Amino acid sequence: MNRTTKEQNEILTRVGPGTPMGELLRRYWWPVGFSDHLKDQPTFIRLLCEDLVLFRDGKGQPGVLGALCSHRRANLCLGYVEEQGLRCRYHGWLYDVNGKVLQTPGEPRESGLKENVHHLSYPVEELGGLIFTYLGPQPAPLLPRFHFLAGEGERDQVIQAFNNCNWLQCVENGMDPYHVSFLHGDVWRPMAIEPEKIIFEETEWGVVYKAIRPGRKEGEYNFRMHYIIMPGIASGGDNTVSTGEDNREAGDLPPVTCRWSVPIDDTHTMNLRVRFKPPKQRRLGVAQQLHIEPYKEYKESDTPTLGYRIPSAVFEEDATILDSLGPIADRENEHLSAIDEGVAMVRDMYVKQIEVVKAGGDPKGVIRDKRKNQLIVIGGSYKWISADERARLEQRTAS
Repeated sequence: MNRTTKEQNEILTRVGPGTPMGELLRRYWWPVGFSDHLKDQPTFIRLLCEDLVLFRDGKGQPGVLGALCSHRRANLCLGYVEEQGLRCRYHGWLYDVNGKVLQTPGEPRESGLKENVHHLSYPVEELGGLIFTYLGPQPAPLLPRFHFLAGEGERDQVIQAFNNCNWLQCVENGMDPYHVSFLHGDVWRPMAIEPEKIIFEETEWGVVYKAIRPGRKEGEYNFRMHYIIMPGIASGGDNTVSTGEDNREAGDLPPVTCRWSVPIDDTHTMNLRVRFKPPKQRRLGVAQQLHIEPYKEYKESDTPTLGYRIPSAVFEEDATILDSLGPIADRENEHLSAIDEGVAMVRDMYVKQIEVVKAGGDPKGVIRDKRKNQLIVIGGSYKWISADERARLEQRTAS
């Protein structure tokens, strides 16, 4: 399997304006917050290396503006919300959600200054309890109405982790069926067994893997299907099925759990998770990953016990391992094996889509036709299957 070169790694990991990957990722809507949390105060956010302010005006409309005031560059997150928009705390310039300057206190009315200044702004939409923004060229595509965002059912949102690493490390984690057995096997017992069969496929939305493991009894198998949906959404099934529960009724939309790996900048990522029709369980908070550093134990204690122990929780395990790869993984020093076919497919997919954008086209997963955006049912699955079902699955894949 071909190794990713240092030059290719630069293309895959840099997300700022004008970079090849940054231009690709700007063709998609990204979640930047939860609707319930955004009330009457602005907040400071960063997305794709751009410093921005998220706020909701007095009429309830959300907006995203460039963080620094067009007047004297004060951060607008320190301003305050009014009926018409956001007012800078420093000298009182007032902006609406579209970046129009409404007031410039102290400036003579006849100067026309406010008509000649347009502040950076980006479109904002809300769906499924999340706030999305789009940083790309106009006209903006449609925000995809995935069933886990727009379908009827229970929905739970949570920030899974803030990782001090590049977004691609987090995305690749979702196309890695073997890590589940070794990293999460202590928590997720049915997944502790190595897969007997793995199938990787590219789809119209991204890449999917199908992993088959031994089941709970003779002649039964555990089947896990897990997606990467463009631009960087990992989507798996309801994991309560893998532990013996299966409460889904015929005709129900598939229960899934989805994770957006949101690129804050080149070396920081927000992992935001949505569970659709989740089991009744306690709400999980932000992962508290274990940070690794030389001689950490001696810095924390005069008489330490040497070594690291990762907390036994899936979020913490993922967050700790992903940070341990470094801020940007040096993929040029990897030695990919047969189990990394899906990871290689993901990298190749991004490279191909970068070329689509360079040629002026819409990359994979961008929607502009409303007829194709009614309700998109997509996502992974977990289920117990029989030997006959396994044979049929493998036959369909082979054909």
